[in-house]
Amino acid sequence: MLLYHHCRSLEHVVLGEVKPKPEYDADLFDRKAHLWLEKQVGFYPLFLAVGAAEEDLHRTGYQDNWKRKIGEHNKCSIYRKKGEFLNEVLFSFEEATGVFMDYLTWFIALNSEYKNYAVSDYEKRLIFKPSYSKADWLRKASKDPGTVMLVAPSLYLPDAKRIWARNNKTKKQLEDMGFENVEAKRIAVERF
Repeated sequence: MLLYHHCRSLEHVVLGEVKPKPEYDADLFDRKAHLWLEKQVGFYPLFLAVGAAEEDLHRTGYQDNWKRKIGEHNKCSIYRKKGEFLNEVLFSFEEATGVFMDYLTWFIALNSEYKNYAVSDYEKRLIFKPSYSKADWLRKASKDPGTVMLVAPSLYLPDAKRIWARNNKTKKQLEDMGFENVEAKRIAVERF
């Protein structure tokens, strides 16, 4: 069963191991939170969604490949233009090594910049749930889709058992790189 999912831009896909780098975090706000997380887990984080439901896949951002509306300004919607769409690739794995986290309580740390990332021990326990075994985390992912993530120090992309590309052109590029198990697959854009 495919339980671990990681999405990345085609331009950052390599036929080999990928490691996260702070300089690739475009948002300084995210980078600071990720540096806090690095201190907690011992490595700079590469994020994976955990679970088998479509809601888990939505935690990766893969559905943003087809998202037209990207924001609002002065009560006017802002839309992507032709040629501005993302080209994200979704890699799904049967196994992954890393540290499990509660996606919903991760926002405690993400939103703690105002207090210089002084996250209490109680809040850390909410995020990392140290009493949980791997089986507990997978049960939580099954029962409450979209609530579990895993952070890993690296990923070996050719180990993916399934790879989804936004279209046939991207599928062919990935196959030409040497990837197998690639299919062009679209998923619904989340509606809020």
